[in-house]
Amino acid sequence: MNKVYFLGELSLTVGLTTKGKADLRVGDRLVLAAVLDGMMGVETFFVGEAAADVVGDFIVDYLNKNGVDTKSVDRYTEGATAVTVGHSEREDAKPIVHTSYPAEPVNPIWPKFEEGDVVVYGGYMAIDERNHGALLDLLKYAKNRKAYLVYVPYFEPSRVPRITRVMPAEFECLEMADLIVSGVDDIAAIFPGEDTGVAFRDHILFYCRRLLVTNYQEKKLHFFDGDASWTKECHPTTNSRLEWCAGVLAGTTRALVEGMRDPDEIMNKANETAHSEIAGTV
Repeated sequence: MNKVYFLGELSLTVGLTTKGKADLRVGDRLVLAAVLDGMMGVETFFVGEAAADVVGDFIVDYLNKNGVDTKSVDRYTEGATAVTVGHSEREDAKPIVHTSYPAEPVNPIWPKFEEGDVVVYGGYMAIDERNHGALLDLLKYAKNRKAYLVYVPYFEPSRVPRITRVMPAEFECLEMADLIVSGVDDIAAIFPGEDTGVAFRDHILFYCRRLLVTNYQEKKLHFFDGDASWTKECHPTTNSRLEWCAGVLAGTTRALVEGMRDPDEIMNKANETAHSEIAGTV
């Protein structure tokens, strides 16, 4: 069986509530997808960075307990692990990120990628000026080893005040990918004012011919492959947007690890995972 590697940002998310309490969650959709894959028995690895502090220890322990290998997590000593403070009950509330990264880019132990392994990368780390070059080197190595690359573009708008600054890095990430998995809101943030299909045809297709789009509001998946496209109506679910999108990504990577490349097979596995009870537990 092939393996799946997730390359992304590690942080502790604190969700404030109107009751004066706080919810804790490790990471974003990339991290939650890795945890889901680990819980479902996929051989899963995380490549990233976390400080050698109590927050970093908490995150690494959480990943390990859920079946995610962390030997490629760079534990730096000159800084602090990221803590994101948001609001659990208000999607419009702008989150605040507290962190102190070292000046040097991430320097993990490089994994031993093998042909058919799946490598997932994305989030702010992929386009951050400090880490983008190091990430590209790792992705080029993975591609040379014939791994299958999946790019997941998304970021908090507050961390990217002007999209033109990160577009060169964004296009380089698109060009490395064999498949892109993104949400309608993410694509709208990267290509403002453009319909998803238009954005794919006019901007993304030049770099990558395959795109899987999540639409949480309508509970639909859209798969673009060159000139062809498919739409899947997904099962209803009480899972949150984050849980659902993480479930789609985890299901997609499970399908790819199992050797599936057909759009219908990939979307079926993604839908199956997105509305599952286990997706609502991470």
